[in-house]
Amino acid sequence: MCLIAYTCSQTYTSLGYSDCGSKNVQIRRLSYTPMPIIHPGTGKLSLAISATERIRGVVKANLTIIRIVSGIRLPIGCYVHNGANVGSCSYNDLCTLLKSIIKHDQDTCPPNLAVHGINCECPLDILTNDLDIDMDLTVPVAPDTLSWISVGDFDVKLRASIGSISGCYDLKFAVKPAKRSN
Repeated sequence: MCLIAYTCSQTYTSLGYSDCGSKNVQIRRLSYTPMPIIHPGTGKLSLAISATERIRGVVKANLTIIRIVSGIRLPIGCYVHNGANVGSCSYNDLCTLLKSIIKHDQDTCPPNLAVHGINCECPLDILTNDLDIDMDLTVPVAPDTLSWISVGDFDVKLRASIGSISGCYDLKFAVKPAKRSN
């Protein structure tokens, strides 16, 4: 019997993505190491995108999240945690939500983002149409109330828009908790 979902279903060993109908934006490269994503932990994000126009404004998004446990696809609903939507929800301002999780501001924004005019403030106002970013990330521990949906394999459909730019990507990745020392 599987007591920890991660040990029963781990299949994704790299971040997978495919376009599902983007307009005016293209992901040229997207990777995250290590895979699975470990929380809490650190990792490296590598991202290259091209857009047909400057990326600026409020990012609106819809997420559909499927968690895969022992081969069974389990839809994740939309939950409210600390007053914010979490999960398969519509987000009127994805940037502000991510900022609350990552906790960067103008003073603590990673320097490699500043090269692209990204100052970790919302709404976005990126100075270039083409981004090529490699950066280290710190992944926070999942809150206890959401820990049951923060482990396993995930298929996520991300639909996002900012101005006339709209992206749709199917993402596949795995998440596991860090080993606890006793």
